Order: sequence, then C-alpha cells, then structure tokens
Amino acid sequence: MGDRDSIDVSSIGGSFANPNPVPGHAVRTASFDLSRYPQSNEDPYDAIVVGGGISGLAALWKLKKAGIERVLLLELGARCGGTSLGGQIDGMGFPWGAHYINVPPSEAQCVHEILGDIGVIEGYDARGWPLVESGAILHWPHERLFINGQWQDGLEPMSGVSALERDEILRFRDAMLRFALQKGRDGKPAFALPMRYSSQDPHLLSLDQIPFSAFLKDNGFTTQPLKWYANYACRDDYGSLSHQVSAWAGIHYYACRTYDYRLKDTYPAHTLTWPDGNARLVRGLMGQVDVDQIRTHTLAMRIDQTGRDIAVAALDVESQEGALLRAKSVVYAGKLHTVPHVFPNLSSQQRSALQGIQYSPWLVAAIKLKKTARFTATHWDNVLYDSPSLGYISPRSQNPLGDPAPVLTYYLPFVENLREARQDLLKADHRRWVEFIVHDLGQVDRSLTESIERIDLYRWGHGMPRPVPGSLWGREEMWRRKALEGAFLASCDRTGLPLFEEAVFTGVLAAEEVMDYLGHSYTTSIGEYAKRG
Repeated sequence: MGDRDSIDVSSIGGSFANPNPVPGHAVRTASFDLSRYPQSNEDPYDAIVVGGGISGLAALWKLKKAGIERVLLLELGARCGGTSLGGQIDGMGFPWGAHYINVPPSEAQCVHEILGDIGVIEGYDARGWPLVESGAILHWPHERLFINGQWQDGLEPMSGVSALERDEILRFRDAMLRFALQKGRDGKPAFALPMRYSSQDPHLLSLDQIPFSAFLKDNGFTTQPLKWYANYACRDDYGSLSHQVSAWAGIHYYACRTYDYRLKDTYPAHTLTWPDGNARLVRGLMGQVDVDQIRTHTLAMRIDQTGRDIAVAALDVESQEGALLRAKSVVYAGKLHTVPHVFPNLSSQQRSALQGIQYSPWLVAAIKLKKTARFTATHWDNVLYDSPSLGYISPRSQNPLGDPAPVLTYYLPFVENLREARQDLLKADHRRWVEFIVHDLGQVDRSLTESIERIDLYRWGHGMPRPVPGSLWGREEMWRRKALEGAFLASCDRTGLPLFEEAVFTGVLAAEEVMDYLGHSYTTSIGEYAKRG
C-alpha cells in the first residue's frame, strides 16, 4: 500500500498544460476603458458567437448550415474545444476533459444531425438504429472498480459486500430502470437527453426540489456501497456529491447515461469513445466551419446594444490590442457566470441568478508511462473505491496491441469548499499535485506509479455547472435562458446539466433564436416542443 513519503517523485517530469489560466479574469476588471477598443471598419456581422466550446461550435455549425455566412466566433483559448480538448504526448492522443458520449437517444434530434454531418453516425439500419464509425464503440471490458483490496468488473460495488448490500444495489438498479421507462402524465419520457425533451409532469419535476441523498434515504437506499455508487455518479457527471445535486439530476444520470442490459434489444446502448476523447467531436465540428471565421486568444470584454447593432469589445489577450466589433446578434456560449461582467444592463434578478451558478473545479492529469512499463490493464475505466479521484482511463481498451506504455488520463473533481478548492488549484505547484496523484494510485498499484515518466496537468477552475436542488426546473432556469436584446445564451450552463448533448442542444437552440430574431428562415434541428420548454 505504501505512503506518500515512500514514493520518490523527483524523477517524474511534466508541467501545467494551461500555465496561465488568468486572462479570462480580465472581464472582472473595474477599470474597463472603452477608448482602448477602436471601432472596426467592417460591416456588422450577422452573428458573433462568443465561446468555442462544443456549444459555440454547434451554434456556428447551425448558423452556417442555415445559410448565414457573415459570422464570427471568438475563443479565449489557443484552440477551440472547451472541456472537450485533447492533447498529445509523443504522438499518443489523450483527452484533457470529456472523453465519451453514448449513442444518442432517439429524441436527441440535433445530436443525431451533428454526428451525421461529422461522420460519427454513418447511417441507420432497418430498425432506425444508428450505425457509427469504425472504432468508436467502446471495446470490452469497459470498467472495473478497486474495492476491498481487489479489482472487480463493473462499477456497482459488489465485491466483498454483504448479501443485504448486494440486494440493495440490485433494488436500486430496478428503481432506475423504472424511471428510464416511465412516462409522465403528458406522455413524454420522464427523463430525456437533452433534458428539454423530458416530461413536464409536476410530480416528476418536483424531484428537482430535493437533494438526491434525500431521495435515496426516503426510498430505503441506505447502505454504504449504495451511497458510494450514488456519489460516484454525481462526481462523474457533476463534480458533486449526492447531497449537493437535485434528485432529478441524480436519477437522470442512471435513467439516461447508463443503460440496463434488459433494454439491449430496445435501443443500442453503446458508449462511443476515441483515443483523445471528445476532441474527435471538436475536430468534426471544426471541419464544418471556415477557420477564418474563428478568432482565438480573443476575450469578449463588453457586449452592449448600440442603436440597431450590438457592440462587442474584443480583446486580443496576447497583444492586448482591442477592437470594437459590430453585430446584428450574438450567441453567448461562454460560462454564464461571466455574463454579469460582460453585459452592463442586466436586471437584478438575472444578474443574481447567473452569479449564483455553482461550478465544480477539476484537475485532469495526463500520465505518461515509461517505455519499459509492464502495463497490462485492458479496462477502459479504472475507478478506485476509497479515493477522492475518479481513477483513470486507459486507451489500451481501444487498441490492445498498441503502444505498451500509453498515456493514462486521471480525473480529480473537487466537491467541497469550492472557492478554496479553486484557489488551491491555481496556487499549488506541479510537484504537489504529482505527489498527490502518485500517492493515490500507489495505494492500489505500486508498479504503476513506479512506471510513471511524466505527469502533465490541466486545471479546470469552472469545469462544470452543478445541478443543485431547485436549479434545473425552477425560477433560476428561466433567467438562464432569457435573451438580452439580440443576445442569446447558450452552453450547458443554460439547462444546467454539464453534458455534451446539452451543450449541442443549447448552441443549436441559441442559433435558431438568433435566426428568429433576424427573420432568417431555417429548418429546425430541435423541434418546436423543446424550443417552447
């Protein structure tokens, strides 16, 4: 098992992949000087998209597909992708964040359309089931859990538990299956993905008002392994614990993001993944747009209605030069807690709602093993029961005959004391995090830690919005989707679930709202029901 001091990390190399995550904080400056931003001589853009994550790229995709060519996307980073960025070490790709999706459910119209355009979905069989590109379907074995001193297949904690604890996990599995199959009184699925296709039955929506932990207790799910399993789900998708998210969000994870084997003949349940994770999807979306319509290293400092046009004060964070751009409309696909700093004329209610969004910070590590490493694990997802981390994923499952020393991606969500955790994440040096990671993994597999050559780190200060009780279907959600005089909000912050499907949906929805505003005709990619929701 070992302890922290008994593992020598002095020979482990690496660095921070985002050494200066501070430029985005410039929007909070009290000394904003509009005179630094000379007005551009260009004609107004039909639309400016702010933010180059999945949501912003989806908005740009929809605008261009509908025939709007005079568009511009502003991205703060060196490249687009947001939390779906990928990286490479010695030619080996790995994810810096989001690393998989599932075969989209039938209701996810816009997701099907995008995946079709970028080649992930290549067609449909006679049953209407998607046919996906070669190599995308996750190979077996999928997941394993280190519990009670040994590895077990699957993530439900079954090894070394009592008969009572095992029965409770099976009872919980049945309860989540019933939610997956349930319809509301309006005839719509109780839980859908994107979530806007879900039933609006008040009885179901009331689950958003209570913590997931309270739902578990009220329904007799009280054993420690079951509580761990619920907390794992909340940490995995939301960077949170079960008492920090709503019951609606907790159930949604199991009803929509995991698939019961008893439904295998109803609809495909495949997980889709690539060596560099969802960066494959970013590349696909980038291939649908023109590179000259994207400006990287650019921060939208202020956005304001000026006469018939919208003025966007754009700062090049490298040169520190500014320009005042004009647009007829805006899609704001950045983190929504920044909106009060960027838009000067918010109502107090909307300002309060957006400032109140809670975000979970994350640390992601790319662990490069030595060429001499005897790494034999073939499972994709490797989770540790007694750990603050989520463990690591390995690309070997997709390429078992590939490089014997792959890059593993390690995920550490910060679930408590968010402000302090965010400051610690920013201030702690590389060595401290390396010691933490090596100690964590060394308690399970000492031979793995002794094979580490380098650890590179990525800090996500606002990695994902938390679906806290009352946030998904209450008044706060109304303010997250309220337009701002020709500017329409996107990103998964808008609906509140930090998922690829939600990012796609809100980006496409905001693009369609822009076209409604401009009076431009188009064919909807999401349907009128979801737009009214």
